[in-house]
Amino acid sequence: MRRFSGPILILVAALAIGAPAVAAEEDLRSVAGMSQHNRVLLVFAPSMRDGQLETQRRIMARFAAGAAARDLVLVQVAEGKVIGAHDQDLKLRRRFRAAPERFRALLIGKSGHIAIDSPTPLDEKRLQATIDSMPMRQEEIRRAKAGLGRKPD
Repeated sequence: MRRFSGPILILVAALAIGAPAVAAEEDLRSVAGMSQHNRVLLVFAPSMRDGQLETQRRIMARFAAGAAARDLVLVQVAEGKVIGAHDQDLKLRRRFRAAPERFRALLIGKSGHIAIDSPTPLDEKRLQATIDSMPMRQEEIRRAKAGLGRKPD
């Protein structure tokens, strides 16, 4: 049996311990990883200055407290950039079949299902009503009322 010593042993130990931690951290910053802990509003647009994208940003700014209470995060995809997640534009566009020349808003639940697929911005009332009707959100509300979790908005 061969014994490792010194720097080789440290390198092997670091790789064995560090690799999964790094992968897990990166996964949480992807849309797929986020959606296990958050609801994701994934918005595709032709450009970062697209009028519908700007409207969606304003809606989310007004809905900030409600979005936070519902674990909702905004991810924007336009011009080859992704803001709010560590995914690549083309991979997200392929996965969700989003054309680069069109606006599209997807509300993704914590279970990973697409609750809303819209060609127009989603207003606060629709976001709140859809999220609050989700089974996982209903459980969060029940737990909060029973004193087992944080208070719902």
